[in-house]
Amino acid sequence: MFETTEHPSFRNQPTAEDKIWRYMDLARYLSFLDARALHFVRADQMADTWEGVYGPKNLELRPGLYGEDYEAVNESLRKSRAYMRQRMHMNCWHHAPVESAAMWDIYQRDGRGVAVQSTWARLTSSINDSRSVYGAKIQYVDYSQTFIPEGNAFDAFMHKRESFSHEQEVRLIAMTGLSGPHPNEEGTSVDLGPEPPVIPIRVNLEALVQAVYVAPNAPEWVGNVVESVTARYGYQFPVRQSDLGIDPID
Repeated sequence: MFETTEHPSFRNQPTAEDKIWRYMDLARYLSFLDARALHFVRADQMADTWEGVYGPKNLELRPGLYGEDYEAVNESLRKSRAYMRQRMHMNCWHHAPVESAAMWDIYQRDGRGVAVQSTWARLTSSINDSRSVYGAKIQYVDYSQTFIPEGNAFDAFMHKRESFSHEQEVRLIAMTGLSGPHPNEEGTSVDLGPEPPVIPIRVNLEALVQAVYVAPNAPEWVGNVVESVTARYGYQFPVRQSDLGIDPID
């Protein structure tokens, strides 16, 4: 389930009706329909090797913050990074009122992909898994100038470098490898070790999906296949051809 209790690491959330987009290839869309789930990727499997990292500003300020405990805290945080990167699974969405040409270029250059369009309210209310899922907008910062809070493990995973700001990411995140749905509560969880690189989190697809967009310049048959497969799984999502590839008006 999506945790609605206020959490200091997840205050920066979209408004309920803000549009969000999940860009994917056809194979992932089929898996999305078949599994009736969002697939969360473990942090140490993400392309950005800075996931869960504290930057230069943190290193600069730690001696003053921790005093005589600095060496011990520094070593503890270094070990914690490797540990937490194997115990955070994430699912990423693009936050924007309209389609993004840049995101199509990054993820679907071959014109064979789709974008699932939803809203923040639809996404959060659709999660019906027993796991605790949190989420908010990523904060893009200059790691040489910004201190990332170190008191909560989530904070390091909710910040990214400014060079990634074009992603306008909204991130869902679950702490994994622990027994019990609420691993943040003392005495309710046991460390089970890292879970698989990708895990499914069950969602109600009817509640989640507002529309499905087919990539710009995709051949007509791609749209037909998306419509056909969607219907075969029993869904009636509107399937729309992206108009970003249409010819300009003279």
